[in-house]
Amino acid sequence: MQNFKQLLNRLSSTGIKANTNKSREWFRKKVRQSGINRKSLMMDKDRFSSRITVGKMYCYYYNPKHSKTLPYYDEFPLIFVVDINKGGFLGINLHYVSPRDRLLIMESLSTIVNDKRYGKNAKLALSYSVLQKISKYNIIKPCLKRYLVSHVRSNFMQIDANEWDIAIFLPVQKFKKSSPSKIWNRN
Repeated sequence: MQNFKQLLNRLSSTGIKANTNKSREWFRKKVRQSGINRKSLMMDKDRFSSRITVGKMYCYYYNPKHSKTLPYYDEFPLIFVVDINKGGFLGINLHYVSPRDRLLIMESLSTIVNDKRYGKNAKLALSYSVLQKISKYNIIKPCLKRYLVSHVRSNFMQIDANEWDIAIFLPVQKFKKSSPSKIWNRN
C-alpha cells in the first residue's frame, strides 16, 4: 500500500509540475491504484491534531447529531475549514460532490491559497464571504456543512497543501443512507 509521500515522489519523477490540471489527472489515476483507505490515513499519528485552523484541510470520523433524521451523511468528512465558532465549525466537505467537481472546486480555491508553492504553512484565505465571491460557488454550496465538535469521533488528521491533489481523489468517503453516486447526482 502506498502513502502520500510515495505518490508525491512518483509524481516528481514524472516531471509533471504539482498543483496543475495535468498533475491532478495523474493523481486521480494513481490514487485509484494506491490502496489508500480510511484506516491507513488515520494511522499517521504525526498528523493528528485536536485543533483545526481555517483554510487547512482535514479528515476525521464524525457522527452527526441528527443522524436518524438526515437523508444521508458522511461519517468520514474531508474538509477545508471555513469558519470556527463556539462548539463547532463550518467546512467544505469535498465528498459531497463527484471527483470531477472536486477538481473544479480545487481550481477555484487555488486562487485564494496564501502560498503558491504549496509549502508546509500554505492554507486557503477562506471565509464565507470569500466563498460567495468565487465563480464556482454554486458547485461548492452543497459541500458547505456545519459540524459540532462534540460529534467528532477521532482526532483531526491534517492534510498538507502539497497533498491536497491526492486527497481529493481518495475514495474514503463513508456515506450512510445513500450511495456516493446518488448523492453526487442530487447536488
